[in-house]
Amino acid sequence: MFNYTIYSIIIVYYIQNILKMTSSLANFNDSKSHPINILEELIISKNWVFERPIDDEIYIEVPTKYSNLIIQVTWLKNVDRIEIKSFFYNKMDFSNNIEIYKLLNLMNNKIDYGHFVINDSKYPTFKNSIIVKDPTNIKFDLLKEVLNFAILESERFFPVLQLVLWGGKKAEEAILFFDFKTEGKA
Repeated sequence: MFNYTIYSIIIVYYIQNILKMTSSLANFNDSKSHPINILEELIISKNWVFERPIDDEIYIEVPTKYSNLIIQVTWLKNVDRIEIKSFFYNKMDFSNNIEIYKLLNLMNNKIDYGHFVINDSKYPTFKNSIIVKDPTNIKFDLLKEVLNFAILESERFFPVLQLVLWGGKKAEEAILFFDFKTEGKA
């Protein structure tokens, strides 16, 4: 009877250790495939400033030709989605300017993927998301492409936003300068 109890204890001990090792291995795999961890590799390679207040969210400061762009990337596990928001930091509240809403509507008509909104902090913000059903298969190149697209769209529309926000132009006037290119030299 005594030997049977010792053998039972030893078997339980080994099973518990095997389960712990399996659990640790699963956590390691989750950590490697976590979309924010993958994105962090890109951010570090670019020497961008970032802050990661929680595991599923990161804030990135990206220098652009106009101003620093703030990008928030959030992994929403419960809905299998990665959400990206990018905005140029402005210290003014533009939400009462009806022209900005008209302009955002005109801008959104020129975008195939994502859209502009006024965020909770009252800044014009480019917002986009991707559905990720299997985070273990998320690719570095996909995250890089989505992040670069947010930067490109924000930069592309920055001059038009400036015309309304600080230049006092009407939305219809400002959108005429979208993709305005000069030729030759002055």
